[in-house]
Amino acid sequence: MIRRFAPLMLVLLFATLVAAGCGEYGQRYEGDDNSKAASSSEETPVSDDPWNDETRKRDGCTDVKEYESAGRNHTDGPYTYEQNPPVSGDHNAVAKEWGLYDTTQPDGNVVHNLEHGHIVITHKGLSQKEEDELLDQARINPYHLLVMPRKKNPKDGVYYSVWTAQVYCKKPSAAALQYMIEEWRDQGPELFTEDASMGTGA
Repeated sequence: MIRRFAPLMLVLLFATLVAAGCGEYGQRYEGDDNSKAASSSEETPVSDDPWNDETRKRDGCTDVKEYESAGRNHTDGPYTYEQNPPVSGDHNAVAKEWGLYDTTQPDGNVVHNLEHGHIVITHKGLSQKEEDELLDQARINPYHLLVMPRKKNPKDGVYYSVWTAQVYCKKPSAAALQYMIEEWRDQGPELFTEDASMGTGA
């Protein structure tokens, strides 16, 4: 009986995982020697361009905006955030797996990723070419990045969010991403560099 239904169970499991966004999306990126919780100087840079007025103007980026923490309690919601996309606040006790997503993940969970020191990259209104460019940039150094579409974003373009800080760009910016990696990644107040508690409600 078990053997007879085993193939069917595998097919159903595979279908469920695909529907949930498996593969590259929604899964932990195991990476290689270039993807570890080390200083950015030891990793493959996304860009060698400096983060300055010239590159910000080129990519239509704001300078980094910093905010006061709006709290970090683990609650069941509903969740209301002062910034859009959010950069802090009460949130769900379970963070999402970091990685590249093709569907929007709940703010309540994603804010927990920010608390863990992850960079959450949300986008809206990009052309297919721009979206591909954004994902390719993220793949260069994907550790603790969570990339996803988000229709609630106030403007078309890309928002690079970390705990209590954010950069907006009109288009994907490798310079902005490299800056956020160097200055802000793994700077959250509840840091798990080895992801030992990812998805466990820590």
